[in-house]
Amino acid sequence: MSQPTPDSTMFLEIINHFVPTVLQTMAGLGAVPGKGNAHAPQPSVLAGISGSIGLGGRVHGVVYTAFSPSLGQMVTEKIFGGAAGEQDVNDVVAELTNMFTGNLKSVLCDRGYNCSLTIPTVVRGDKITISAKSATISVNNSFAVEGHPDPLILHVFAVLQ
Repeated sequence: MSQPTPDSTMFLEIINHFVPTVLQTMAGLGAVPGKGNAHAPQPSVLAGISGSIGLGGRVHGVVYTAFSPSLGQMVTEKIFGGAAGEQDVNDVVAELTNMFTGNLKSVLCDRGYNCSLTIPTVVRGDKITISAKSATISVNNSFAVEGHPDPLILHVFAVLQ
């Protein structure tokens, strides 16, 4: 039996599964996905500490994460088991973005959509506008993270080849 072609709903289901799994494994934190948007509008605005990783191959696109500064600090301190500086937080945001995207890539590759990842990039700002006008897939969701009022945001733009 052939695998179904990935679509927006499938991308949303994949991230809703792997974001909580990664946060539980790495930081011991529960995370609950929000309703999500399988047809997220563009452009979108992120704030705080944002990680991004590009996808290339049969899937072209980019995955963005956004952590508030205090959420990034809390998650980093949980992973490190103590105090952490700004560079530590940047490193953790980059690595978590890499893990979320790597799990997405793995599922896509299993379905015949081989792709590779770029290195993670981290930016900080109060109003980071993101868009990919050529993307046929634009999904996002927020995740309520245990012990913190601010959500983790994840946004995926993609085009299947």
